[in-house]
Amino acid sequence: MSELLEIAPDCFLARDTCNVYLLRYGDRALAIDFGTGAWQSLLGTIGVRRLEHVVVTHAHRDQVCGLYRQRDPQTVVHVPAGDGWLLAATTLREFWLHYQDGGCPSCYAAPRQPVPGVCTDMAGDCETQVGPARFCSIATPGHTPGALSYVVEWHGRQLVFCGDAVHAGGTLHEPYHLEWDHWTPGGCLAAWYGLERLGACRCDMLLPAHGPVVGVQGRACIARTQRRLLELIRVKGSVCAGARQRWVDAEPLACGAWRLLPHLYRFGANSYLVIGAGGEGLVIDPWQADLAQLDPLLEETGVRRIDVATASHYHADHSDGLNALRERFGTSVWLHPRVAEPLLNRDLWDVPWLPRESVRVDRLLPLNGSFGWSGYRFTSHDFPGQTRWHTAIDGHVDGCHVLFSGDNYQPPTRWNGTGGFCAYNGSRFDAHGFGLSAARALAIGPDMVCNGHGCAYWFDRDQYRRILRWARRAGDAVRNLCPGDDWLTHYDPRLARWEPFVARVERGAAISASLVVTNHRPRPAEVRAEAMLPCGWRIRPRRLAGQVPAHGQRRWRLRLQTAADAAAGRHVLTADIVLDGELLAEAGVMLVDVLQPPAPAAQPIARGTRRPVAGIPPRRSR
Repeated sequence: MSELLEIAPDCFLARDTCNVYLLRYGDRALAIDFGTGAWQSLLGTIGVRRLEHVVVTHAHRDQVCGLYRQRDPQTVVHVPAGDGWLLAATTLREFWLHYQDGGCPSCYAAPRQPVPGVCTDMAGDCETQVGPARFCSIATPGHTPGALSYVVEWHGRQLVFCGDAVHAGGTLHEPYHLEWDHWTPGGCLAAWYGLERLGACRCDMLLPAHGPVVGVQGRACIARTQRRLLELIRVKGSVCAGARQRWVDAEPLACGAWRLLPHLYRFGANSYLVIGAGGEGLVIDPWQADLAQLDPLLEETGVRRIDVATASHYHADHSDGLNALRERFGTSVWLHPRVAEPLLNRDLWDVPWLPRESVRVDRLLPLNGSFGWSGYRFTSHDFPGQTRWHTAIDGHVDGCHVLFSGDNYQPPTRWNGTGGFCAYNGSRFDAHGFGLSAARALAIGPDMVCNGHGCAYWFDRDQYRRILRWARRAGDAVRNLCPGDDWLTHYDPRLARWEPFVARVERGAAISASLVVTNHRPRPAEVRAEAMLPCGWRIRPRRLAGQVPAHGQRRWRLRLQTAADAAAGRHVLTADIVLDGELLAEAGVMLVDVLQPPAPAAQPIARGTRRPVAGIPPRRSR
């Protein structure tokens, strides 16, 4: 950073990991957002001696990381009331402690550390006097549910500080932040309405947190973003709009399960049982909650044991019964290579809906190929969609061609015809995601589709042709919202990641880790990186540099040493990444659990020695 750019009278732009805007009044200033804070060394070049206030648009770590790195304690920090919990020590600690307890986290870019002493005095539809400026707050949820935009009258011009609610060109910086869950458009709808409010305000200059400043065309930029958001909302509505539903009428059994074919049963919410030639069982998608129904089903069908179990994808509600089956029956676990990736070491990846335990795999199925079991021939397929780590298995059971395809495609009336899509789940479109799997389903041409959550239906080619058209449209909707041509750079929440994502270590001990940077661009990228660590921790090497190939990855292997006095509990590590000259502060996260040291063993008392009694001093020896 070489200079502060004056973009309007007494209004300056500092390009940091986010855009930081400074309003100067005399020899003092206030800032909108903070970034790393490195720009503070340039305040003297514009005659500013003291930064009095910082006003935050939303509490992502790229907006606020400098506030816990190098904040002047005399600077007053004002944050949206709805984001205050992200900066408070207790609630932030609880967030990181329970980060992997469910699906999509409530914030994809939560701060690494708390920021004490902030004022949560900014709220939608309120006016707050900050220094000489009146901040009129408009709720523009999206990147966080509590995010705000600020309309400020400054030297006769109406400036709109919109955070990440809008990006130049009618786009959005990292639109995956609007995916508040893994399938609904709830975050997108909230963002659209926030822009509806913001677009009604006069805007002489639109000042986003990332990308170029937008001049007099600010309201037009907002309207264009809204139109693109509406398209994303629509494609999250249904993957096969207008398709006919053709449910399979299964036979209910006394045990509570359902018979689909003489040798094919569905039990619980997600699980399927195929009976082999020798009376043994193959279970597909065993959910722990479903296993209570398995014993009465086995008794009713006469199946003696579960020989093999597999899963269509790694999500806990399809895989967390694998270990239980192994323990109960000695079941062998066969998994597709994609499904095995997050399950072999559940601490390796930052992905949603992980089971609580890793799974040992006895056999890897072909990426795309056939395998046999107990008189059957099945074929496993790479089948991305709801998640990247997904497979489908087809084969003939009782003369019926059956496709077991997990959560990718449901009947049109169930949810939106799929288990949903979101970037955090690794969802992709066209030839690398839903489009690939829909095309494979059409090529397979099964009779019956057995999917998760009680969805068994007769295959209809028209439904999957509609899905193919939807996949192209959904891909376009996401690409059009992303700035620039390399859309995946903006739609990948794991652009920089640590392996493992979660580590456990004793205080003062060292562990091996890797930092992995992905380059989605069609040209090699120059990368520099530096780890951001808790106080007293060390890593070797601390600074990294190198080139990442086009459409490729670069892995750096590191040695992390915890401090000898590190507090027991969870610690958050990140890395500052410079990708082709662009600073991505704290772009990757690693969670390190420092273990509580064992209590010292009680010292044995020599025979004949009296135990001390509380409150009574020991007797002195003569």
